[in-house]
Amino acid sequence: MKALLASGNYRGTLDRTVMLALLVGAFTSIIVLTVQPSHDAVVWSVGKFLGGIGNDLFLILSNLLIIGWAWRKRLTSIIKLTLQLDLFVFIVVQGLKLVPRLIDLGPWYLRPNGGAGGFPSGHATHAFGMAFLLTLYFPRFTWLWYSCAAAISWSRVETDWHTGFQVTAGIILGIALVWLLVRRWLTHPDAVIIQSQPLKEQSSPLRARESYAAE
Repeated sequence: MKALLASGNYRGTLDRTVMLALLVGAFTSIIVLTVQPSHDAVVWSVGKFLGGIGNDLFLILSNLLIIGWAWRKRLTSIIKLTLQLDLFVFIVVQGLKLVPRLIDLGPWYLRPNGGAGGFPSGHATHAFGMAFLLTLYFPRFTWLWYSCAAAISWSRVETDWHTGFQVTAGIILGIALVWLLVRRWLTHPDAVIIQSQPLKEQSSPLRARESYAAE
């Protein structure tokens, strides 16, 4: 019962994080659905970097940042949550990519370059899922997290690895997966880390110390 009541205290923070993710996701989707590949060598090179080394660095450093920070504060549930997101993204995305190989779903799952396994974009799924977690724990740098996620998503269209539809599906999937995982995590005592109420509104010094936020 206490866990359920506690989770309700943090729903406001989660709701705001979800709304922000949806807004950025919608904006990014409009871009990838309406802007065609430039076919410019320089822009393509930028896209290739963002979708390759840039994506790898973002995911690796994001995991290290969250896990390292949670380890120092002994928030093991956040470490598990982060690793669960990595695992679930891999399982769900790869599972969806296998479906068209078993059932003929038409050409929409093909990559623009003709290859199979285009639906959904795993890069967009993982980037937006990780940006969501980073925003939840380090809201001060929200602009950076979602700029990286949006840039990685755009790069997949620019380099002809995915269509705008496939990237949009990845964005939606990433937000949905992380939302489901975080909602379940809210019942854990470690959820106090995202307490949204100002410290001055706390009823005791002890509760004020417990409601610190990651900055």
